[in-house]
Amino acid sequence: MPLDQFLRENWTTRGVVLRGQDRDRFRPLFSWDQLNHLLNFHRLRFGEEIRLAAIGRKVADKPETPEEWIRHCQDGYTLIINQLQARLPAIAELASAIERAIGHRSQVNMYCSWPEQQGFDQHHDDHEVFILQIEGTKRWVVSEETYKYPLDKYNNVSDDTGEPKGPPYIETELHPGDVLYIPRGHWHYAVAGDEPSLHLTLGVTCRTGVYWLKWLADELMDEEEWRRNLPPVVEGDTDRLADHVRGLMGRLAALAGDERLVAAYLAHHLTTQDSRHREVSLPSQSGFHPLSTNGDTRLRRAQFNPVTVDYDAETAQHRIQFGARKITLDGAPVQLIDNLFRSTSFTLAEATGWAPAFDPAEDIAPLLRLLVEEGILLEEKAPSA
Repeated sequence: MPLDQFLRENWTTRGVVLRGQDRDRFRPLFSWDQLNHLLNFHRLRFGEEIRLAAIGRKVADKPETPEEWIRHCQDGYTLIINQLQARLPAIAELASAIERAIGHRSQVNMYCSWPEQQGFDQHHDDHEVFILQIEGTKRWVVSEETYKYPLDKYNNVSDDTGEPKGPPYIETELHPGDVLYIPRGHWHYAVAGDEPSLHLTLGVTCRTGVYWLKWLADELMDEEEWRRNLPPVVEGDTDRLADHVRGLMGRLAALAGDERLVAAYLAHHLTTQDSRHREVSLPSQSGFHPLSTNGDTRLRRAQFNPVTVDYDAETAQHRIQFGARKITLDGAPVQLIDNLFRSTSFTLAEATGWAPAFDPAEDIAPLLRLLVEEGILLEEKAPSA
């Protein structure tokens, strides 16, 4: 299904099953071998990084070791490992690609279920859900939402919407290579087939108008008028308070024409999804290892976290934003900066050629060293000692 068709026909409104033509297409992402590797060589914190679930049952004691987890698996508990995009490069690349495609934060959890077992009762999620079936089969039942766009799970707001009253609109069995999309708020549950099931859940947490309002409130903290006390209510007289609130609403409405505020949010939105930490590369990023001045030295952009670059022609300043950090460059060559952030990778010689009027050692190398130490650029292969 083309992305534009999916966004038009299904995104946030209607679940859909996409059958895989290749049963093995998700196995490079995850497998039984990779699950065993995580259990054998990673210390996973129970409750945060690894969980167990079984419908109608709770884990009495906190299991600490793989042996204890396996015993619960033998009792039919579903084994769940959270945040695989922070653990496996292939899944990190998948999550990052999804974020680039639709501009919202994603994360990937793994679910290992046992024959004829159900891990969770019928429920709905506060994020968009994609199920990628890897091994075995699993039967899914999906019903309409009873409350549009629920936020209760991460805003601590409880709204008992009740379970769906009509029949489910999806009842299907997923096989390896299949994908199921479930919109936020749509009720669902799943039961494994007659063999162990392994699937990935890719969750997309979308920012909402409420999130934007909270961001705007933080932006307005610098203005005196928004920090001022609201008028006192003397003996129950709320007239002054009402007038003041109307004035604030008018000031808020006046912000609708502030394009700089729009641009500021767009940069924030694109650079703060934080599905995983910025890529690290030692020793060059530590500041103790000099950037090689060899023309063949190759640099590349860091993976996973996007960067925005804005140029102010009046001040001849580049403003670089990544995550919550901002860097301002004064007088940097425009062609150089444009090419640095347009290229996936480049050599030091190429960078020098983009700014022929600037000294390679005095101007270009210090700029590149700064971007390397900030983690925006990385040396593809650090020189040997």
